[in-house]
Amino acid sequence: MKLIAATLAALLPLSACAEAETPQAEPAKPAASEPKISPSIPISVKEARRGPVDLTPYIGKYPFDVVSGHRFLDHPSVKAAIAAAVPDADARAQVVFADNGLGLPIARVAGGRILAWGGARRAEDRYNWSVVVAPDGTNPEVCVFEAVGDDPERWSSTWYAPGQPTIMKQRGCPSAAEDYPAAEIVAG
Repeated sequence: MKLIAATLAALLPLSACAEAETPQAEPAKPAASEPKISPSIPISVKEARRGPVDLTPYIGKYPFDVVSGHRFLDHPSVKAAIAAAVPDADARAQVVFADNGLGLPIARVAGGRILAWGGARRAEDRYNWSVVVAPDGTNPEVCVFEAVGDDPERWSSTWYAPGQPTIMKQRGCPSAAEDYPAAEIVAG
């Protein structure tokens, strides 16, 4: 018994030295094949691995048309762009294409970006939205319009962009290339 205790006492300092010399493991680094994803656009790695995004096939289609398995607002890159631009969940929920909603063909606008517009059926002049995004799903702007009062000269829309404060612009959201960019509010 004394022999076992003496052996353990002799080995104890050696085991402490061995632990001190063991190099600390470095944090895992992402594999070179993993895509780099911008933190401002929350898309999954699975979606990012599908390759570059090209939303141009939606041009000329309606927001409710299915292109490559997705309606425009349901495309993962568009959903991520809207989420990045509109942090408020209640405001983001207003940008939806209801099955009975109205839409116009998606158009290319100034700067080569893509504009999609939708409105409430039979109330499109009182409630509508627009999503403007680059063909690769970046650089989004989202417009939400809900008319308040009866004077169209006083109506304004709310514009959202990632990392920016909301901006009010005149009238409803743009529905065609010639309506974009929306007019700034003029005091007077």
